[in-house]
Amino acid sequence: GMKINIGQIIKLYRYKQNMTQSELAEGICSVSHLSKIENGSKEANQDTINLLLERLGISQETLSQKARHLLSLLDEFQMNMYFYALDQAEQNAEMIIHHEEQFFSLDLGIQYHLSLFQFYLLTEKQQLALKTHRVLKKFEKTFIDTERETFEYLDGIHQIKIGQLEEGLKRLESCFSYASVEQSDLYYHYAKALGAIGHLGDALEATHQAMDLYRQKNNFKRVIHCTLIHGVISLELKAFQTAKRYLKEVILHTSLHPDAYIKMTAYFYYGVLLKRQGDFSSAVPYLLDSLNYFNQEQIEDRYCETLYEIATLYAEYDRKKALPYIHELLKQPRIQPNCLYMIKIYKLMIEENPHDLKTYLVEAAIPYFEHNQLHNEYLFALRTLLSYAASELDKRAYMSYTTKLLDHLASYIPYYKKA
Repeated sequence: GMKINIGQIIKLYRYKQNMTQSELAEGICSVSHLSKIENGSKEANQDTINLLLERLGISQETLSQKARHLLSLLDEFQMNMYFYALDQAEQNAEMIIHHEEQFFSLDLGIQYHLSLFQFYLLTEKQQLALKTHRVLKKFEKTFIDTERETFEYLDGIHQIKIGQLEEGLKRLESCFSYASVEQSDLYYHYAKALGAIGHLGDALEATHQAMDLYRQKNNFKRVIHCTLIHGVISLELKAFQTAKRYLKEVILHTSLHPDAYIKMTAYFYYGVLLKRQGDFSSAVPYLLDSLNYFNQEQIEDRYCETLYEIATLYAEYDRKKALPYIHELLKQPRIQPNCLYMIKIYKLMIEENPHDLKTYLVEAAIPYFEHNQLHNEYLFALRTLLSYAASELDKRAYMSYTTKLLDHLASYIPYYKKA
């Protein structure tokens, strides 16, 4: 049922009509009585309220209609977010923000903020999401059950987006029993988070669940998003043929039904796939297209990732071209530490500076990779030391690093042990 905050509405409409309290109260009740009604501290009788509303030119009936109108705005907003119709959702958001004070006066403030929180998460508006999160935290004590469930779900997505993966996953796991949380979306975000922490089998399982539920609801955009996740997980699992099939499907679909962000994300992963298969010249155009897009749209994390893939690709097969990308990468504040170490190694290799390369590998990179158990990077660093900086090592050091490399291979490549 609608809880209408009548005192707040009277105050709101009085302000709108530039009326003082004494002008409104005259002949109806005392000013102090009106003041108490407006602050919600006085249970006034219905006759007094009707007279006040009448003087303001509104009725209880109008207010219920207003409330229904606002609820239908929220419904439409929810629907467009669910079906990923972002342009329409953007218009809904503007309209809803325009009515902000009415939502509050009709006691729909929490639903108002929950909907916007969901929108800011959906559209990667990090700062606005944080601000709305803080507002909702203040109201948390007053939530009814459905609001509490929705907030826990959205908070889970929020935690994941700010990098608190374990915390976010815990929140999402508790939402599987909530009736008020849309299960297809829940599985979708759950799948993405599982993928991010490297639980790839579980992530695939959750992706399939999401895909089935989206198909049942004819939510085709989200089916394509699931196809993209499936492609990315297959790539991580080194199932290159499967990954290629899914990513091609996404690229084809987004050519027919434009969705630039998804298309360019698929381009990025398709480029990475070709690069990992050693097809460097085919990989370049995909990576460059996605780089330009992420730069233009200022999607910083993706821009960094793509720069890294291009820089390391050129470092492997066309050295001179790598340097401008390396310099651009070193200027990025959001670069991941393991990428930073790798890029500095490549830079010293390309500059053919074995002395600094040896110092950097031995004193900084190798200990960092070893400590953080980054196996591929660790192997790469040892190989680089032995092939590009061998002239800087004495015989004992050379033997000791060769032994490290062989031990590491033996412990991480089971076939090697048997041989």
